[in-house]
Amino acid sequence: MKLRPLWICVWLASCGSNKIAATPPPPSTGQVANASAPPSSPGAPAPTAPAAPADKRSLFERLGGMPAITAVADEFVNRTTSDPRIKYRFLNTDPVSLKRLLAEFVGNATGGQVAYTGRDMPTSHAGMELVDDEFTALVENLIGALDKFHVPTREKNELLGAIGPLKPQIVVAPGKLTPIPDAKLAKASSLVPTLGDKAAADLLAAAVTAGKRGQRSYAEQLFTRAELIVGAPALASASEAFREGAPPRIHTALKTMKDTAPQPATGVGKSEEDAPSKKPERGALHGTLKLEGKPLDTIGLVMLWPKDGKPTKRAAKVRVMEQRNKAFAPHLMAVPVGSTVEFPNFDSIYHNVFSLSQPQRFDLGMYKNADMRQMVFDKPGIIRIGCNIHANMAAYLVVVDAPHYVIADQDGAFAFRSLRPGKYKVQAWSERSAEPVVSEITIKAGDNRTEIDLRGGGAQGLTADKFGAPRAP
Repeated sequence: MKLRPLWICVWLASCGSNKIAATPPPPSTGQVANASAPPSSPGAPAPTAPAAPADKRSLFERLGGMPAITAVADEFVNRTTSDPRIKYRFLNTDPVSLKRLLAEFVGNATGGQVAYTGRDMPTSHAGMELVDDEFTALVENLIGALDKFHVPTREKNELLGAIGPLKPQIVVAPGKLTPIPDAKLAKASSLVPTLGDKAAADLLAAAVTAGKRGQRSYAEQLFTRAELIVGAPALASASEAFREGAPPRIHTALKTMKDTAPQPATGVGKSEEDAPSKKPERGALHGTLKLEGKPLDTIGLVMLWPKDGKPTKRAAKVRVMEQRNKAFAPHLMAVPVGSTVEFPNFDSIYHNVFSLSQPQRFDLGMYKNADMRQMVFDKPGIIRIGCNIHANMAAYLVVVDAPHYVIADQDGAFAFRSLRPGKYKVQAWSERSAEPVVSEITIKAGDNRTEIDLRGGGAQGLTADKFGAPRAP
């Protein structure tokens, strides 16, 4: 049987064992004896039964519905997560969620009234740098799962054809990746047989293979997994091959943080709350941010510096930017210079925290649920934060040296309720902006109103990986 090209959506989110009801093949259209017909004369054509009507049920129904599809999905995931050629792609995947999403996807694609709750294929596979060798392994595992449950040829071909067009969306075209030179990987290769732990040795060997393919981000993740088993010092001599070009790796000891109430999803940071004035000043400012003349559709930040007099220096703070439900929270945080930010992971899977932003480039590595690392941010500027494992995760940390700062609402509204009358330098920014807009304002006693029009040009979409490579679908 010839199969069409296929990439089954195995990384859907990261992306019961009822016996599948094997759908019988379509009714035969071959010759059938007609008991009521008279015997045919020699040489006369044999009478044939009329062709059976075509089965007009949907592919979903002919496969046996969700119980059958769920059984195939379960078997496919079990095969794939134990296949040495591809299993490491699933180290950071919840298999229960994966099986559910896979069954939803197939149920939806085959005509069932099934809602698919995962992300679209290009987004969920962005930055994974998948190659044909991995594609082949998955094809073979899917065929094996279908054959185990004796799925008829017609239904098998229709299923494969329905999902075949996904491959170009998620597999890297040949020649697009730049392999790590063998000379740089030689040390890592020589370490493989010396490691006393088989799991670490296998991971290091897989990292070398990924490096030779040019899957730099994936290779570094596998290398880090090996480090987590045997310790960073044991693999220090090979680390440069996998981390060259990435931001400085932070190896401070991990700390444990007890899970508390979730952090606000949108924004945190307001000078009047961080350091309340003992005596309110006589001026106030209410305003609205716009983006190139249009209403702002995301949160922003406004900072003020008095032009006269000595500005109040804000004390450093300790703040939390958590990783929960595959997202950073808050999405935007403002902290004074010198503040400490803790980055706990409250998901059941591993995450990473890194930044390529010039004020402070860093990589906190990978760590699991309830673990956290912290950083002191001693340089003012805007820092975009990402996760090298999950391309869709991003947040902003703005380290401010302004005495007055506030995060604007998603409709662009902001307010300062206690300002000394006088002239102020103003900086305003949103994640849609490449750079802050700088202006000047005079605050008089009483309430003052203003509107600030921001410029666009900011980086949109998925963050680059820690090596600076784009991860757009």
